[in-house]
Amino acid sequence: MIIVPLLALAAPARAGGWAATFMDPAPAGMRPNTTYTLGFWLLQHGTHPYEGANLGEVGLEFTSGKKRILFPGVPLKEPAHYAAAISLPPGTWQVEGVQGWFSPYKIGTLTLPGDLKLAPLPEDLKQAIAAQAPQQDYWGEIRPPGFPLGTATPQTVTSPSATPQPAAALSAPLETTTVAVVEADSWWRPQYTPVALLGLVVLAVMAYRLRRR
Repeated sequence: MIIVPLLALAAPARAGGWAATFMDPAPAGMRPNTTYTLGFWLLQHGTHPYEGANLGEVGLEFTSGKKRILFPGVPLKEPAHYAAAISLPPGTWQVEGVQGWFSPYKIGTLTLPGDLKLAPLPEDLKQAIAAQAPQQDYWGEIRPPGFPLGTATPQTVTSPSATPQPAAALSAPLETTTVAVVEADSWWRPQYTPVALLGLVVLAVMAYRLRRR
């Protein structure tokens, strides 16, 4: 009763079923306890979307010591494209792509604070990708890393990853200008200043004469 389902689950692996997770550019200088959205592509045989009915759970899994955290992937509009919102405490995290019934794929290491360092594509997978026949082009302007527009086969098989995005430059401090606001009916507006001064002089002269009497 137990052997049959085990054999059924093992059959795809024996038939050569495998996949790789290609990361979209990740932010540089990532900080702990900060929310980031990471995009990634789950490509069967490293070249095309999954061809099947029920792939299973997809996401990004982070492991540090005995702590393991899974962030589910949300399907995007493009075939095989996903996004996962993550937030992690400081530390060094091993990152794996959870690929449904395919074996997990080792993506690399995330250091917080720091960057996502991507692992090189294993040599056997690199050779398997290079040996494949040309594929159908499944994507438009938004494409997996290594798949230039107008091509259906990755142009490089050295690494299924993209270069991290540089951290956004801090904007220069805004200059502050202090402006004195004068009300429209202020008595000391320029056109009234001579009259006011003359009145003060007259009052001073009258006060002086009164004191001399």
